[in-house]
Amino acid sequence: MPAEAYNPSPVGNPSVLARRNWLQTKLVIFIGKHTPKCREMVQILSKSMDEPMPLRMRIKKRLHFLICCWCHRYEEQLHYLRKTAAKYPDHVPQRSGSVPGELKERWKETLRRGV
Repeated sequence: MPAEAYNPSPVGNPSVLARRNWLQTKLVIFIGKHTPKCREMVQILSKSMDEPMPLRMRIKKRLHFLICCWCHRYEEQLHYLRKTAAKYPDHVPQRSGSVPGELKERWKETLRRGV
């Protein structure tokens, strides 16, 4: 059974370009072939929160957003979480660098039980 072809704009996609006519369908296919797929966009967007994106990648991101409203929403959610977390720095636990031994043992026991 052949793998299902990548569909950059599935049915029900409320994006700007959503395959409403022949021209939009061709544009969606072209953009889908020349921009990262959604799984790659998630990694790119997460990485872009820590370091600036090159101009070429920013252009590809904007093109991808034309055919995928979900990745655009994901980016908005990342920005919202960062802004909200910055408002409450007192509630962020301090990182110790490693997991305490007691917690590791509880995880191991849970895995042994198969829960």
